[in-house]
Amino acid sequence: MVHEEYKEMISAHALSALDRQDELALNEHLSECIACRDERDRWNETAVALAFAADPAEPSPQVRAHLLERIRAEARGGQPQLRETKISPSAQRTVAGSNILPFNQAPRNIWRSIGSLGAIAAALVFGALIVSLIVLWQQNRTAKNELARLSTEMQKAHEELAVERAARQSLTTPGVKMAVLAGTKMAPGAHAMLAYDKTGHAMLMAKGLPVAPSGKAYQLWFIVGNKPMPGKVFTTDGSGNGTVQDQMPDVARDAAVFAITLEPAGGMPSPTGEIYLRSGS
Repeated sequence: MVHEEYKEMISAHALSALDRQDELALNEHLSECIACRDERDRWNETAVALAFAADPAEPSPQVRAHLLERIRAEARGGQPQLRETKISPSAQRTVAGSNILPFNQAPRNIWRSIGSLGAIAAALVFGALIVSLIVLWQQNRTAKNELARLSTEMQKAHEELAVERAARQSLTTPGVKMAVLAGTKMAPGAHAMLAYDKTGHAMLMAKGLPVAPSGKAYQLWFIVGNKPMPGKVFTTDGSGNGTVQDQMPDVARDAAVFAITLEPAGGMPSPTGEIYLRSGS
């Protein structure tokens, strides 16, 4: 990963939202990067502040009425945890005209529990923030991967367009000559066409070649008499198609045989591999 990718993971790390593999990779990076450690500390401080940012929530009148009704019902049923308080007649009259019940401990405990709704609300806000950050982080990674894929495809399309233009130019140049290369026993289904003009500028377009093994590439040869002169190396796509542009030696412009062999990727001064394509003599 690059530095920016580690930096994007810090926010999720502060919320404990990374999987084990990403967390191990980030911790290793943090041990070496001072800037990212400072960024992590700032995110940790923010996460702690958010957990205590919500104000306590007051219960609605409906919640209060429901709780009072439950308390009255339990008191009438003789629940042991709600002990009746001995109060004076005047206090009883005051209690009778209000929503306060004559119990010692239970009402205070209930409202203290209701006060904890603020902490619940803060936890919900914090949880929603975690989910949002995880979703945004994943969407960002997905978008980056998609952008890289589209960039690769665009680059490939530009390269194919450049090859097509070069081929069209070679085929339409006045005085251009054409040579057909047929597949040998090494590639019986392959074929190629070599177009070259009077200046010796040549373009080879091959189709159906086997995919070259790792460390190998195809090389063009100009054969005059029995002497092969090396041309450029090229690779093929997954369908076995490949192109290469080269400058023919002067002596090969009038009477030459063209061949394609499989050689080490850097090319060779003389053929060492089998011939895959060859033109007529």
